Amino acid sequence: MAAPEKVKILLVEPDSSVAGSLSSFLTERGYTVQSAANQDQALSAAQNWKPDLLILNILANAFNPLDLLAELKKNPFTENQKAIIVSQTPKTDLITGPSPKVSGYLTKPVDFDALKSALFKAAGRPSALNPLTVMVADDDAEFSDLLKMFLEANEFKTLVVNDPLKVMPLLRAEKPAVLLLDIMMPRKDGFAIMDEMQDEAATADIPVIILSALRLDNYQERGVLTGLPEIVAREVPRDLLLKLIEEQTAVYTAPAAGDDAPRPARPRVLLADDQDELLMLMKAMVEAAGFDVSIASDGVEAMKVVFETNPDIIVLDYSMPRKDGLEVAQDLKNNPLFAHIPIIICTAYSEKQTKLKGLSMGIDDYLIKPVDTDELVARIRMILKRNKQVLDTNPLSKLPGNPSIQARVEREIAQGKRFAVLYLDLNNFKAYNDTYGFEAGDRVIKATANLLVKLTIQNENAKDFIGHIGGDDFIVVTAYENCEELAKRILTGFDEIAPSFYSKADRERGSIVSTDRQGNIKKFPFLSISIGIVNNMTRPLVSFAQVSNIGTELKKGAKAAAKSSYMIDRRHD
Repeated sequence: MAAPEKVKILLVEPDSSVAGSLSSFLTERGYTVQSAANQDQALSAAQNWKPDLLILNILANAFNPLDLLAELKKNPFTENQKAIIVSQTPKTDLITGPSPKVSGYLTKPVDFDALKSALFKAAGRPSALNPLTVMVADDDAEFSDLLKMFLEANEFKTLVVNDPLKVMPLLRAEKPAVLLLDIMMPRKDGFAIMDEMQDEAATADIPVIILSALRLDNYQERGVLTGLPEIVAREVPRDLLLKLIEEQTAVYTAPAAGDDAPRPARPRVLLADDQDELLMLMKAMVEAAGFDVSIASDGVEAMKVVFETNPDIIVLDYSMPRKDGLEVAQDLKNNPLFAHIPIIICTAYSEKQTKLKGLSMGIDDYLIKPVDTDELVARIRMILKRNKQVLDTNPLSKLPGNPSIQARVEREIAQGKRFAVLYLDLNNFKAYNDTYGFEAGDRVIKATANLLVKLTIQNENAKDFIGHIGGDDFIVVTAYENCEELAKRILTGFDEIAPSFYSKADRERGSIVSTDRQGNIKKFPFLSISIGIVNNMTRPLVSFAQVSNIGTELKKGAKAAAKSSYMIDRRHD
């Protein structure tokens, strides 16, 4: 671990009193501290002072903290800046304190079943005789649209406000039955809006339900918004803060020659070309640049190697026997497991139409033969760096995340073909996590993801889609004809591996003892899996929100069984 006096910490905190208190605390413990009150100061200090750690208040109103993090990543001098999120505010008591001022608090991604219950509790059920208006105040337009679809599907009238400065005037004018409020919004956050509501008689009695990506009064190893270690609380425990700083600034010592410590994995590159001499030359040069290289001599072989090695980037010759480069690229872009892999096409042709066709398919770059190997290596590095920043995958499972999930479901709806969507959720996962810890929980999530891939994508021609919604929730899109058989295979496969997650003593007992969500101590059986199957065989599916709502209902029904089970929607309305 680095000595504290050698560790430089940059505090990004607009509140001078909070910054001063925290700076004094850290300075007394031997750290060197600078403060920045706005984004420009923070960017300048990060580049020029080169702090070992940046501590950011995610609730800062003077600038958008997410924009700051994005700018740091764009700058090659600060792209690897270590950072943690630390926000201390007494206003969390409004939401999670002993006497909260809100009617509900849900974290994103939102459990729509829980949201429906919270709405009914706060305002009652809407009807023709009791029309109810719900206002959505959130600067995320896409999430607001999703909420609007959900609310209208449940017969609420909906008013969406994406500009936080317009929330109060509309509250006064419309007087909605409930306000769904995000905490983090630029220029005016949810706390400020709640303060104003309480100061005015016209708005003080409007129920508020908080929908936020922040976990208040809690520590998160990876915050939902930033992926960084995160503490947002009334009082930040100083011992926890120091422990977190020590972990983030610990100095890594490289192992001596001959040590058996694992080396960092090298990026995997697939090169495919039917000219053997050129292929071997490119292989030698790319390997010398620090990459692991696989090769293929035609398009069909390239597809097999992709399935076997799952490369990080693919370089394809345009003209190859059996299947040309663009055909291989098209097949890969249509496969959900490989669609994210960047592709470079090497060609002796420079026709505009050929390039336009490739670019429209999602080809990342073109190189004209004869290929300059130095340029090839530079392009590979540049594309891998860019792809790492924008890749929509869950960092734990490496499966596509929510944007890709929504896009795939909406594509199936638009095509009008018979399809099914499997919503999968692990049972008793919280109890397992509480007993065995987060690392063991992460291993369960990875094992579940691997099982789904193994059972669903069984060869390079598979067209099914697998996504990771988050936590212990997954999704599979498949043809309707396959859905029940696939669900049965998943149930059987998971039940076979579940005992391996437990200690020998717990396996012999057949259960573990933990606390439920209400804090009651009870016995929990082994992990199992519930599947809700949404399909368009008995009724039309018209939106992603509708599919999501039905999937949540079915999954809840499947959970009523005391074992792994699935429930398929056979309703006609």
